[in-house]
Amino acid sequence: MSKRLGVVFPGYGEQFIGMGKDLYDEFRIVQEFFEQAAGATDKNFVKLSFASSDEEISSTRYAYLAIYLFECSLYELLYQKGLRPDFIAGYGIGEYTACFAARSLSFIDGLYFLNKYSQFYHDFLQHHKDYTVLKITRDFTTEKLQEIIDASVTKTLPAYIAAQNTQNGFFVAGAKRAIAKIEKFCKENVIRKVKEVGPQYGLHSELMNPIVDQLKLYYHKIQFKKLQVPVITNVDGVYVTTPDSLQSAVMRRINNRINWHEVITGFEGCDVIVSVGPGKQLIEWFKEVYPDKEYHIVSSMKDIDAISDLFEEVEQAEETVKKEISEDLQVKKKEKDLLDADLVNERPSDYDDDNDK
Repeated sequence: MSKRLGVVFPGYGEQFIGMGKDLYDEFRIVQEFFEQAAGATDKNFVKLSFASSDEEISSTRYAYLAIYLFECSLYELLYQKGLRPDFIAGYGIGEYTACFAARSLSFIDGLYFLNKYSQFYHDFLQHHKDYTVLKITRDFTTEKLQEIIDASVTKTLPAYIAAQNTQNGFFVAGAKRAIAKIEKFCKENVIRKVKEVGPQYGLHSELMNPIVDQLKLYYHKIQFKKLQVPVITNVDGVYVTTPDSLQSAVMRRINNRINWHEVITGFEGCDVIVSVGPGKQLIEWFKEVYPDKEYHIVSSMKDIDAISDLFEEVEQAEETVKKEISEDLQVKKKEKDLLDADLVNERPSDYDDDNDK
């Protein structure tokens, strides 16, 4: 019996100088992604990813793009080698990579939209320097945390649960003075696993409404197509199989809470979880829920060799990509039977349109 495979893509926070350098040096397909990205954005991604500063690679203006580029090029390389997931998800901005991996969003469309998003968000933070994000890793339930937030905020000093990453792990976003009150409560109650991490991790609340309004002017310029693999979405925690459902979920994630703990449960039917991209945080969260699954982190050449037994046999010639990379990277693509999604997890796909086949 073949193993059910889930693939996840990290978001902001674990990027580093040199990510993907060994793959760029070795594989032409990775170089082509970098060339496409540079041509579309007029940004030297070779310099940004391999020879910039920690400050630049971590800035909201460029970190999101660098992560997306690295993950898309790495996934495409894995796809060409035969990696065929049954479910896909991406944390935060990693959800754009998930859309690309599902063959719903082209690489260029994803890059275009993410470039606008990072530009608007960067400008927004320059004018709202009083916003930040607090990371809480344990000792809270959603209800208890919300009580503390309610006691700490005012109309002019808001705060929100921006993400629930595990059963007891959260990101709280808001005004620095409100966040400081929450952090003070934690310290006074000997809850030491709290840390201010900054707004780059995402405000994911109504604080982001101005960004959504700006992006609406550009959203119609990108196209979501038929999915080849179900995507489990951040905002709803259920898998989707139609373009409209995915598009809606991706847009709503910007100003709504990330429910990653629900995303994790969506992979219950998978035997193997592979994180494609920088860092190990997503796998650590998965292990809290499913300690007995098989896990792999792929971010370098040696990691690819370690998962070779997961590759399916494929007949495929290497091609140079001249236009949109996601349109025709392979000689032939194998479509997944999306009806299998219901058989794996037996969870309702509440956000699908049953009439849209």
